[in-house]
Amino acid sequence: MSFAHYLLQVNLYLIVFFGFYKLLLDKETYFTLNRIYLVSAGALSLCIPFIRLEWLTEQKAAQQVYTSVNWEAVLAQATIVTEHNTGFNWGNAFVYIYCAGSLFFLGRLAVNLLAVKKLITIHKAGSAFSFFGKKVIDQELPQMDVIDIHEEAHIKQWHTLDVLFFEIIGIITWLNPVIYLYKKAIKNIHEFLADELAAEFQGDKAEYAMLLLSKSFGISPNTLTNGFLEKSLIKKRIFMLHKERSKKIAIMKYGIFIPLFALLIVFSSATVRKNEKLLSITDQIPMDKPIEMVENMVTAPGKIIIAPKISVDGKTDPNWTGFYQFLGRHIKYPTAANSDQIQGNAQIRFNLKGGRVTNVTSNVALGAGCDEEVMKAILSYKGFKTVADGKYALTVSFSIPESSKVFKNKLLPKAGEYVNLNRINIISYLPKTTATETNVIKSENADKVYDFVSIDKQPEFPGGITRFYKYLGGSIKYPKMAQENNVQGKVFLSFVVEKDGSLTDVQITRGLGSGTDEEAMRVIKESPKWNPGIQNGLAVRVKYNINVNFKLNDPIPIQETKTSSIPGDRIRLKEGTTLDALIIVDGVKLSDNSQLNTINPNNIESIEVLKDQTAMNLYGPKARGGVILVTSKSAKSNVFRPLNSKELSIDKSTDFFELKRKF
Repeated sequence: MSFAHYLLQVNLYLIVFFGFYKLLLDKETYFTLNRIYLVSAGALSLCIPFIRLEWLTEQKAAQQVYTSVNWEAVLAQATIVTEHNTGFNWGNAFVYIYCAGSLFFLGRLAVNLLAVKKLITIHKAGSAFSFFGKKVIDQELPQMDVIDIHEEAHIKQWHTLDVLFFEIIGIITWLNPVIYLYKKAIKNIHEFLADELAAEFQGDKAEYAMLLLSKSFGISPNTLTNGFLEKSLIKKRIFMLHKERSKKIAIMKYGIFIPLFALLIVFSSATVRKNEKLLSITDQIPMDKPIEMVENMVTAPGKIIIAPKISVDGKTDPNWTGFYQFLGRHIKYPTAANSDQIQGNAQIRFNLKGGRVTNVTSNVALGAGCDEEVMKAILSYKGFKTVADGKYALTVSFSIPESSKVFKNKLLPKAGEYVNLNRINIISYLPKTTATETNVIKSENADKVYDFVSIDKQPEFPGGITRFYKYLGGSIKYPKMAQENNVQGKVFLSFVVEKDGSLTDVQITRGLGSGTDEEAMRVIKESPKWNPGIQNGLAVRVKYNINVNFKLNDPIPIQETKTSSIPGDRIRLKEGTTLDALIIVDGVKLSDNSQLNTINPNNIESIEVLKDQTAMNLYGPKARGGVILVTSKSAKSNVFRPLNSKELSIDKSTDFFELKRKF
């Protein structure tokens, strides 16, 4: 949440709370309750933006369940250095005005505090006011004992604290006219409370009112003090002094504050979710002059990542206009390519069927993250529904005019059965950095979160992805509430693999509820350390996006097969040894465990043993004696047939795989 977003919410809540006060509570004589309400309104307006509804719920895990992980979204955006705009900007102008106003009111508060200190020491004639524990009353004033009771009430009830509280709020919300109404209202209530005690001591409200009138033209007190002679409030103070006390039933009005508070929390917790229809409309915004449009959107080059200029070669098919516009807004010149001055053509091929992208491959690779950048942009576009089905080839030209390095891939292969789309040109410029700026860049890169697809070596769970599946299968438990409500589906999460392999910044990007979100976060947070990602020989921070699929089904159907003997060395069991464990080779169960002796050890990549409940959770009651998982070195050397398609599915369109096991 940005400061501007926070400030907007604070001002909105201040307006809502004061509107409620003005409509229902302002005329009531429950002054103490009114004071509590106004102070609470100010405090809650500052706090509500930080409150989230999910903090109020906590679900405990119950039944164990096998989960699958969807790796289709293992992509992340690299940290971008803010670019500098040298032209006039209304947003910046507003920021400067706001900061100047805040500094002015902060300075005014300091000046008023100094003025109060001076007033306390000099004791001007005719003055009567209090500030915290300090009280100043001119000895020449009539009925000084009554005035003393009045000021003593201000001191004992800490009214000065309320005044300073709203002065501080006013520094950050000075643009909101309502804050000045808060200041006036709280000072009115202070005077009403003090007048009640003073009039009670006086014994005659009419005589006390005459005392107020007789001194209504006294010295104007400081805005921070509680003054007896505040002439601007005299009329209202006398009116409230004689006003009939509110009936007890009026207290019910204060109870309405509770649903109002709850409603504001719900409003604060609301989030704007991805809207596919809105995205498709945005992508179709007309852009007759793409180069000029992009130049207006792109500012001067930054220090690390250079904002590219985009242009499109050739006559544009109206059906592809939205696609080219989308690429113009989303393709960036990769940092690695820019720093290494890599330039050339990258050609990506893909298939379209029913508006769905499949088989996205790099036909001519440029490297340094350029190919991945284009592929990511193609997969992110949602407007292919208006485009004819077919096979297409997109060529993107990355160039740096200042670079003297060779332009790679000048000659491209023939399209063949693929339809060539218009060429996209991305032009970047080399940053000019001083020695000091270079040190700053190195410091910024130390905390940079890298894109999963653009680094040299991706982070990996110890033992590989298969081990990660087993860790999830043995660790995640199905929340009781989700089980009772038959809640099933996917929880989408993101996390950062740190340089030391630990997982941080675990967040729910799209939740399922009923305790599944909390359970998925728990297991990811408790994961063993990963092997970190490597970029340019150094460990770096990398962001992952995954999803966990909560599902309860039947035990895994184990395929049985018969094997033929293989010449050469064999795996042999110790004489007299019996083996009750389930033996599975490349996903296929041996019909006879004695066939373990027929496997050539030279063809074995790894052997893993599962025991007890973990084995039964994955393979059912047949695994009571344990499971031995044998993995061959390669598909070619595997003496058994591969997994059935129902057990393992590979989706080429999204470049991820998901292990599906039925329980």
